[in-house]
Amino acid sequence: MGPVELVVLVAGLAVAGLAKGISGMGLPLIATPILAGVFGPRMAVSIVTIPIFAANSLLLIQGFRSRALLRGLAPLIATSVIGTAIGTLLLAQLDQRTFAILISAMVAVFLLRGERLLGDDPAALRARVLGPLVCFVGGVLQGTTSIASPLVGSYFHAQRLRPADFVFVLAALFEFNSIVQLIGYSLQGLYTPEIVALGLLGLVPTLLAMAIGIYTRGRLDPVLFRQSIVVLVVLSVVNLLWRTFIA
Repeated sequence: MGPVELVVLVAGLAVAGLAKGISGMGLPLIATPILAGVFGPRMAVSIVTIPIFAANSLLLIQGFRSRALLRGLAPLIATSVIGTAIGTLLLAQLDQRTFAILISAMVAVFLLRGERLLGDDPAALRARVLGPLVCFVGGVLQGTTSIASPLVGSYFHAQRLRPADFVFVLAALFEFNSIVQLIGYSLQGLYTPEIVALGLLGLVPTLLAMAIGIYTRGRLDPVLFRQSIVVLVVLSVVNLLWRTFIA
């Protein structure tokens, strides 16, 4: 790896780690396109799975007081894990343009009409049906591209969770998905010694920047936090469409 590749790896994961610490999402969505420009799409997806797993582990430890939320997440985690398992088998075999359009459409629906779709009662039938469906599709996306946050993040944003709960819930879902990814990619022989070395090296900028993001999040006003989530999701979708259809 030359100096250019090293700079791209460190800078890309540092920016992504900062976003992850502040909002609980955005690590693969920011890092994967940046790394893909140097290492190629499949290699980039494989590299970022290692920082993703470490980052979500840290967020789960940091938000341990919110662990009671896990009891209500069982159906969402189950469908998300199933989707991720399917996604790992479909890696590099799917039409990424179709997925980009579907992600954008679903995100737009949840950002514009999400609260009406879900209603005020999280136990209502429509919320119970939409949740597992969204998490299943998000799991497929994470398994194939490592990018599920625009869809899953917009869904939980519509539920108006407290910032700490929002971050913890996303970290829990993405952590279980990451475990499935690590196992699935290992079985497919995607983790070469070079990819593992790059992934481990990427832990340093990711976790350092994420710590700064966590510190910053603790001082954000809840309304400002929700606004930052909307901005990040919108920018994520724009970036995804740009990378898919123009770049």
